[in-house]
Amino acid sequence: MALGGPDIILIFASNTEILNAEDLLEEKGLPFILVPVPKEVNPNCGLAISLAENDHDLILPVLEAAGLRPSSAYRRHGDDFSPWRLEH
Repeated sequence: MALGGPDIILIFASNTEILNAEDLLEEKGLPFILVPVPKEVNPNCGLAISLAENDHDLILPVLEAAGLRPSSAYRRHGDDFSPWRLEH
């Protein structure tokens, strides 16, 4: 489920990290969607966080302050995915 425009898909190294990130973002009231990892970027099962591209400056610092740095990120526009740099 996309957020209405280009969005960023954050992938974490473990299920524990993704669940901790979900809890933290919910606690802070930040906008995100928990989604299955798109098979186009990783054929393994798992969950990822999808956020509007415009919201990355709000969300990444919160995750990083809690020690929850995504292992990779992708920019999704429609059905296209491209690697995205994890910087804010």
